[in-house]
Amino acid sequence: MEQKKSRKEKAADTKNKIFETAVTLIKDKGYDNVTVDEICRTAGLAKGSFYVHYKSKEDIVRESYYTDMGAYISKHYTEFIVSNPDMSVIERIIYFLGLEFEFSEYAGYELTCLAYSLNLSACIPGASEHFSKRQFAKLLYSEIKSSLVFSSSGFSCDEIFQYLESMVRGIMATWCFSNNSFDIVKQGKRYIEQAVYSLYKNGGG
Repeated sequence: MEQKKSRKEKAADTKNKIFETAVTLIKDKGYDNVTVDEICRTAGLAKGSFYVHYKSKEDIVRESYYTDMGAYISKHYTEFIVSNPDMSVIERIIYFLGLEFEFSEYAGYELTCLAYSLNLSACIPGASEHFSKRQFAKLLYSEIKSSLVFSSSGFSCDEIFQYLESMVRGIMATWCFSNNSFDIVKQGKRYIEQAVYSLYKNGGG
């Protein structure tokens, strides 16, 4: 017997449907050619449902690399951990970082560029909320903390976290500046593997 979904689960499903629909339309037609009305119509949702989860079409872009990326990574990372219980902590870190690249490919080049632009501009008026909004990064931080015993870098947990997250963002930015000229998932994973294995001895157990 199928279990009934909670209100929270239904809300999450609705938000995900809005986001997936917006991503598909933006990839097909371009951001400027997609309206909130069209997103709702294509998703088969009332316009009021959209505004429960997003303030505007621009808000989809702003939130894409926070709550939407978080939902994507949490889902796929949990599935990976359940399916691969014997993976080393270093392999888990590499997989986690690779999911950030996979999300960029999924969201698309234009949305990724816009997210960088909008979220960077939001830092100018005052204190940045970037790190506090990236709640999913706590998973990465926890894995790094448990990996310190294998580290030969002399870096602290905070330094390794900042180093790896900076690498990921830098690769994403290069992908944007190069007009999507390389495979961000395949190439990104190569760069990340090189960076991660340089920090640890014996491959992390």
